[in-house]
Amino acid sequence: MFNYFLDLTNPEHAYMFGFIQADGHLSQDTRNRGRLRIEIQDSDAHILTKFASIIPYPCTLSKRSRTTNFAENRSYAMLTVYDLNFRNALIKLGMVYGRKSYSINLPKSELSEKDYFRGVIDGDGSLGLTSNGYPFVSLVTSSEAFAEAYLNFLKGITGKAKNITRNKRDGVFNIAIFKEDAQLLAALLYYPDCLALSRKVEAALKIAEWVRPNTMRKIEFERNRWTLEEDSYILTHTVEESAEFLQRTHKSIKVRLWRIRD
Repeated sequence: MFNYFLDLTNPEHAYMFGFIQADGHLSQDTRNRGRLRIEIQDSDAHILTKFASIIPYPCTLSKRSRTTNFAENRSYAMLTVYDLNFRNALIKLGMVYGRKSYSINLPKSELSEKDYFRGVIDGDGSLGLTSNGYPFVSLVTSSEAFAEAYLNFLKGITGKAKNITRNKRDGVFNIAIFKEDAQLLAALLYYPDCLALSRKVEAALKIAEWVRPNTMRKIEFERNRWTLEEDSYILTHTVEESAEFLQRTHKSIKVRLWRIRD
């Protein structure tokens, strides 16, 4: 019998599902065999222990060491769940078997957005201070549908619309916000006693401590952002034609063309 236990209006369930979408892998085999596996660095193992306490099915927690491009004999923690009912619950909400990078999207359910997106960022994003000491929160995704959903979420927090295009080198969307916008987002996501990776909570606290220097001017006006339609137009027309049609300067069009083609 199908047991639909996940309630994504529950903050812990929403966070866990977001984390699974970002860092989990769902596989299947013949005769309804399959598994969910999450593998993360051993220092973050506490979150897998928490997931095992939430999931009402048998879970296996294990560790292993392996060599990566970044380190030799690095230790990793794994959570594995084989139960079919659990896998069906994930599929029902929008999780997919196999590679999911281009197909990830918001769950097919009402959900606690701030907890869900915190789970995604904990699994696949980053936050903290740049080399210049500025707060940032960034997330990389290959899915256009997910990128649009995340941008809508950000707009509701910052009040700013953001247009992005795929990175030419990797074909991914790299969505980053900085300074006060990053502070607003981090404060919303990483509220007191929320379920989260300890190191991400520490990063959010550092973000909250940042104060804009008196010498740093803050831009208050809304930039005249480029739309996908405008990008398409300038790629198929001359600079002069684009300037006249779009009522933009030659310089702004040349800069935009350089960014698109880079």
